[in-house]
Amino acid sequence: MPGPLSGVRVLDFTLALAGPFCGLVLADLGADVIKIESPDLDIRTAGGLQVYQGENSHFLVVNRNKRGLSIDLKDERGRAAFHKLVKTADIMVQNYRPGVMKRLGADYQTLSAINPGLIYCSISGFGEGSPYANLAGLDLIAQGMSGLMSVTGDPKGGEPVKAGTPVTDMGYGMYGAIGILSALYHREKTGRGQQVEATLLDTPISWLTWRAAEYWGSGKEPGLQGSGRGAYRAFKCADDRWVNIGPTNRLWSNACRVLDIPEVLDDPRFKTQTLRNENHLALTEVLQQAFLKRPSAEWIPLFQEAGIPTGPIKLISEVLEDDPHVKARQRRLVGAMLTQRPSLHLKAR
Repeated sequence: MPGPLSGVRVLDFTLALAGPFCGLVLADLGADVIKIESPDLDIRTAGGLQVYQGENSHFLVVNRNKRGLSIDLKDERGRAAFHKLVKTADIMVQNYRPGVMKRLGADYQTLSAINPGLIYCSISGFGEGSPYANLAGLDLIAQGMSGLMSVTGDPKGGEPVKAGTPVTDMGYGMYGAIGILSALYHREKTGRGQQVEATLLDTPISWLTWRAAEYWGSGKEPGLQGSGRGAYRAFKCADDRWVNIGPTNRLWSNACRVLDIPEVLDDPRFKTQTLRNENHLALTEVLQQAFLKRPSAEWIPLFQEAGIPTGPIKLISEVLEDDPHVKARQRRLVGAMLTQRPSLHLKAR
C-alpha cells in the first residue's frame, strides 16, 4: 500500500543528521523525497565508516528511500533548474546556517513567491531571534547547553556524560517533521504554505519534563541521575550483565518478594515512594546486593512473571542481529520495505 504521504514531493537540501533524518521520516511515510546535493561539497565520503562503494555508513542510513539530485546553486543555470523543481514541490527542508539560503536564492521569501503553497522547514542550531543564532550547533553542544548533561551521568561524580547516540539531532529532525505535517494540514484547509522551524537547543530543553518539574517544585537542582534512582534503575547481576527494573509504587512489594528481601518492606527509610526517592542511594545499595545472587537470565523472567517492567541492557550487536522483537517487526514491515524506491543519482548543472 502507498504511504500516507504518497504524492507529496519533498526537496531535502540538508546535511549531517537532523535535516536528513527529517527527510527520512517523510520518505518512510511515502513522500517522494529528492536529496539535493551540492557538486562541490562531498557529504557522501567525508567521515563515517567507508562501507559501500566509498560511501560512509552515516550518510547511507539517513538517506535511504530518497532519490538523489546534484545541483550547483551558485551557477545561474543550476539555480534556474532548482527554481523549476520548486514549482513541483510541496515541501522544502534545509539546515544551512542563517544567510546561506538567501545567498543561494533558496530562502523562504524567494521560493514562496515561486510556489505560494510551498511548506518550507528551516532546521537550525538555535533559531531566529536567539542570541546564539550565528553560533555553530552540534548535538553534544546542545546536550550541554540544555541542562541535559547536568542530569546525565554517575551520581558519584566523574566527567560529564552525553547520551550514547545523538538524540537531540534526531529529536529536532522529528520536530521538523511534526511541523511539516501540521503545515500540510493547514494547507489542506487554507491552500497556503507556511514556513516552519525546528531548532537543536529547543529540543532537549523541551525534554527536561520530569527534571524541570522537580526543579520548579523543590527549587533544587535535580542532579545526576545515573541509570535511575532507588529501585528504578539498572542493577548488576551475578553474570556481570545488567538489567533494568521499574517497580512502580503499586509493584514495590512484588519487587521485594522477587528479590527475597521482605525486611526492606518494613524499613522506615523505604516505606513510601517519597522516602525511597529521598534515600535512593541507600536503597540502591541494598537492592544491588540482592541482585548479585543470581544471573540476569534468572532475574528477568522472575520480574516479568511478577508484572514488573524489566529488561536487559543489550549490546548494539545483540539488538541488530539477535533480538526477536526486531525480527518480528521486520517480518511485519517487509511489505513496506519491498516498496522502497532505489536511490537515483541524477546530475543537473
